[in-house]
Amino acid sequence: MSQYTEFDLDNLFEQNFFSNLDYFFARSMAGSFDENESIILASLALVSKSLFEGHICLDIKEIAKTLRPVFKINGCKVKFPEFNTWIKALNDSSMVSSTLKTPLVLDSNHRLYFAKYYNFQARLARNIAKRVSLKPLNMNETLIDEMVESCFTRGIQTHQKSAVKNAILNHFTIISGGPGTGKTYATAIIKEILSSYAKTQGFAEPKIICVAPTGKAASKMEEGGTIHSILKPLRDAPGFYYNKKNLLQTDVIIVDEASMIDILLLTRLLEAVPMTAKVIILGDKHQLSSVQAGSVFSDICSVKGLSHNLFTLEYNFRSKGKTGIENMSKAINANDEKRLEDILTSGLYTDLVFENFNGSRPVASIAGDYIREGYKPFAEADTLEASLNKLDDFKILCAHNSGEYGTLQINNICEKILRSKNNFDIQEGFFKKIIMVSANDYKKGLFNGDTGIVYENKGEINAFFRGRDDNIRQFRYSDLPGSNAAFAITIHKSQGSEFNKVLIIIPDRLSPVMTRQLLYTGVTRAKGKIIIVGNINIIKKAISLSVKRDSGLSRCLEEEILKT
Repeated sequence: MSQYTEFDLDNLFEQNFFSNLDYFFARSMAGSFDENESIILASLALVSKSLFEGHICLDIKEIAKTLRPVFKINGCKVKFPEFNTWIKALNDSSMVSSTLKTPLVLDSNHRLYFAKYYNFQARLARNIAKRVSLKPLNMNETLIDEMVESCFTRGIQTHQKSAVKNAILNHFTIISGGPGTGKTYATAIIKEILSSYAKTQGFAEPKIICVAPTGKAASKMEEGGTIHSILKPLRDAPGFYYNKKNLLQTDVIIVDEASMIDILLLTRLLEAVPMTAKVIILGDKHQLSSVQAGSVFSDICSVKGLSHNLFTLEYNFRSKGKTGIENMSKAINANDEKRLEDILTSGLYTDLVFENFNGSRPVASIAGDYIREGYKPFAEADTLEASLNKLDDFKILCAHNSGEYGTLQINNICEKILRSKNNFDIQEGFFKKIIMVSANDYKKGLFNGDTGIVYENKGEINAFFRGRDDNIRQFRYSDLPGSNAAFAITIHKSQGSEFNKVLIIIPDRLSPVMTRQLLYTGVTRAKGKIIIVGNINIIKKAISLSVKRDSGLSRCLEEEILKT
């Protein structure tokens, strides 16, 4: 029979519900305020824990009186306080208020924040609401219509046309859509029309900045850069050179892969953009959210007050509704277990292979043939340039880093297979590896997520990357800011990338990360073919689990829009 643990900091720490960071942070903060109330100490640790799990705040009304597992081994559960008792304790504490004067902020909807995140949420909401309230620019709308119509010839492009026209005439536009739905094409048309319009009217060429959260995503944009590189981090202090007091000089900013951007970074970016500039934000609201706190892009997309600024692209120009990849991604989003199983097991789609893993054979045995076939062109490429050209041909995606089905184990399996003399005549000793950079180095121009090759060249071990100018960049392997083998990467790390063929390895049990968004993101990384190794029952259960991150951003933004 399950035991219940009261909402007590020390007891929950002893049972591993709170981490060392959560516990000692709560103790330190409470000590500064001479706070001894048990509920407040535990609340401090719980907000810290929730932030680590991706929540911007703690929804007191939602979790009051609920039970949650403490530690799976002993089956113990934590019993959260009754709502009125909890709220009274918070209101009585000197550490809590409705303003930024205290470390914890309790808003009118009974959400508990660290003051920093409450502040950033409010700033982001005000910034977006102000942009939305600005009147459309004084432009020749008839001419714009003619330009837009000349770029689109098919009726199925209606949503694209509306998005393009809004982006040209207004100050704030959001475009959501999956791979193949035409976001990149719409962006190119926006830039083309803005440039052409300026010429016809005798205006100066508009300055357009294109940014994305990662180097990989930025490399897909013409003259794109990472958000960090555009804002320019300060060397000896936190923050950026460009900020709300020192604005970027731009007429238009286009932000891609916005689902990966957390609330702190998006706030700092928009505050650095002048109100006179057009802001165009692109992403996929069904994708995984940022690694850091918040699900900012999907929160923004859910705001009713932005309906005239939000455009959702659904038609897939690449597959036209005929591929297994597209139909599976739609079944995942719809949480349609039966449809998903039919797609996986029917064998009707040439671009989809499913291996129903039941544990009778090791996963290495099942995946081995796909690894040999997928990485054969890379392994057999006899020049550095040819090897770099094969980097996006095939990729293995995993849910986790650790465990039998994680990237560490699968990368070891890949290396063992690729070293085998019977496969590609690779001799024992050093051989070329695919790597992914794991830290930013602004001096070298290397960013977290950049993918390259470690290659032995004239007796030296060097790393090589394809630059945005298509030139090959070389670094000593020992000089890299940090890197990991990347034959297999996590689905989180794959965001912003696409590969011709993808092998997804599903673990043999559910975990907190095995969700609908994770599967959707993994499947939509494949452009040509998807291979899934996993248990059908685990997959069906996973699509019923959706990431829910507590946030007050949607409501806060809705209220700010109503004010303006």
